Amino acid sequence: MEDLSIIGVIGGVGPHAGLDFVRKVFANTRAGRDQDHLNCMLISCPSIIPDRTGFLLHGGKDEENPAFGMFESARRLYLAGARLAVVACNTAHAERIFAPFLAMVKGSLPGFEIINLLETCAHHVKESRLNRLGLLATIGTHKSGVYHEYFKAEEGFTLIEPDAEGQEKIHEAIFSEGFGIKAHSEKITGQAKESISHEITRLADRGAQAIILGCTELPLAVQAGGFPVPLIDPGLHAARRLIALVAPEKLLPYSAL
Repeated sequence: MEDLSIIGVIGGVGPHAGLDFVRKVFANTRAGRDQDHLNCMLISCPSIIPDRTGFLLHGGKDEENPAFGMFESARRLYLAGARLAVVACNTAHAERIFAPFLAMVKGSLPGFEIINLLETCAHHVKESRLNRLGLLATIGTHKSGVYHEYFKAEEGFTLIEPDAEGQEKIHEAIFSEGFGIKAHSEKITGQAKESISHEITRLADRGAQAIILGCTELPLAVQAGGFPVPLIDPGLHAARRLIALVAPEKLLPYSAL
């Protein structure tokens, strides 16, 4: 059944982040009963999608590219009836991964639209008129420079990123098996929260007007409020974009959240 009203979420990158993305879809939908919610399918197959940061920093062989596993996930959503989807991972939007993924989707899955997480974030920020933005992300996302493609200096944007030490602290807060978000998603550790909060404050001190949480794991650990500047969650705005495309009348206003 071809049905654009089925929202697809390519998860597993990481698994809890995909689940959190679906929660954002539900939380932003105007619904008074079960049947008012939108049709949504989450596919979470982490075993077929290698680590994105690892690939960007060290990968060289095509078979290691996470794009192939992402495409297989998209193909399964397509066969199940979805015609609109998002990849719930910021790092996966780096060109070395996202470009071949989109090429495979375009070549094999006709009519399947992929919403770009970073593009929807940039659209929201441009409407807000903010231009000095802090960025917290994986080392892979920082090294790829993918956010600079959407927030260009020639368009008046300044992206303020942590120094090497700060990037490593955020990386550990996400990936550490001892205290990181990926290993402790059900109960985020105080050490992870403290590391992230510290870097948010440091970026604000350097003049950031708002902080982009450029990894889908980060919103699991910190929420807006209690910081000197607003936090921008790209996943939130992508979820709202999906709702707006499928059923705009069901999109809750920001004031209702």
